[in-house]
Amino acid sequence: MTDRADDHHWSQQHLSHYVEGDLRRRALRRVDRHAQDCADCGRGIQAMRALLRLFAGIEGGETIRAPAGIFDRVRSSGAGPDSSAASAPSQGA
Repeated sequence: MTDRADDHHWSQQHLSHYVEGDLRRRALRRVDRHAQDCADCGRGIQAMRALLRLFAGIEGGETIRAPAGIFDRVRSSGAGPDSSAASAPSQGA
């Protein structure tokens, strides 16, 4: 079975929902299939799960759900070497 050309992009957009268990069965299977062959998405799932486990250890161990869309917002913020914040001139110089 071949993956659709947009499976990687679609899966990236839905990793946080996948980890939180907020996907319907068909969408869950789509991410599962893609992540089996995509190391990038597999690592993303592992990182999000680890982050949520860390959150669970805060404040006595109660379950803390990540705010809706937080991972999508972080991913789209452009944080990294290509972000505008990194290339903006410093104010004090």
